[in-house]
Amino acid sequence: MGFSENAAIAAIRQELGAAGDSRIEVGIGDDAALWQPSRSDRSAISTDAFVDGVHFQRRVTSLDRIGVRAMHASLSDLAAMGARPRLATIALGVPPDVTLDDVRLLYRGVARVANAFHFAVAGGDCTASPVLSLAVTVLGEVRSSHAKRRSGARIGDTIAVTGALGSSAAGLRALADPHLLDDRLRRSALDAYELARARLPEGRWLAGSTHVRAMMDCSDGLGRDCARMAQSSGLGILLEHIPVAPEMAALAGATGEDAEELALAGGEDYELIVAIATPAFAHLQARFHKRFGERLVAVGRCDAQAGVRWRRSGNTIPVDRCGWDHFEVGETR
Repeated sequence: MGFSENAAIAAIRQELGAAGDSRIEVGIGDDAALWQPSRSDRSAISTDAFVDGVHFQRRVTSLDRIGVRAMHASLSDLAAMGARPRLATIALGVPPDVTLDDVRLLYRGVARVANAFHFAVAGGDCTASPVLSLAVTVLGEVRSSHAKRRSGARIGDTIAVTGALGSSAAGLRALADPHLLDDRLRRSALDAYELARARLPEGRWLAGSTHVRAMMDCSDGLGRDCARMAQSSGLGILLEHIPVAPEMAALAGATGEDAEELALAGGEDYELIVAIATPAFAHLQARFHKRFGERLVAVGRCDAQAGVRWRRSGNTIPVDRCGWDHFEVGETR
């Protein structure tokens, strides 16, 4: 690492450009950012850490894509609460082999996301580190009446997701074995893994409906994340349908594995898991498709039996621990 902290800050500032929010009075370059929050909205705040070898693989993924992925993964938590992003800060850990051009490329990806969703990266920190790492804090705003939690689901609600599952997990597998998928599906799977997409517009739209009772993002696998919603809401969830992405279906066909099981456990799809009042589901589903051109897919329902179960082929099996846990041994995510 042959550059100073000041040089890194100057390069980051240049890549990010001017702050895009007039309420940010002081951004990068001072001891702290100054920002005027809205008087009418609630602030939603989330922090995520991204470490080379754990959350991404720098040896195979370009730095601009790593920047995009880190920002979208962080923003997905705001999407789950129906919030609009306003600003972000990033603490960057820089290993010895990273150059100033590498830092620029990383923040080019960060800037691409910030510009797309009209929020500012208002500051952060730079420090020497054994491996490349980013600690991203995002701050958003949401009307008090629209803020959604994972704890609001009720017995009888329909559980739905905003899209098919498994494409990101297929991309991770395709990184390790390029021959698992044909070129078209491999590119699509890699994009799903390396360019994660936060469902911010969908989250804000769904949050505006009184029929949406609870919401969270699907980052650690449908089974594990539904277990969190069920526990927070004090009920159970019975899964009856697992929508499998084409990339995962093709991968399972090539390896002889069960596509639904892989999609259930895959994680990092960043779709939204939504609990919706069942009488309103069909109408909301039709409106969602008209607005976004995508399907809101029913995957199960809430009931009184604790835990998460999956009904398939006449059998019901528990799936609470099916998914990703950062403190369990597993593949790089």
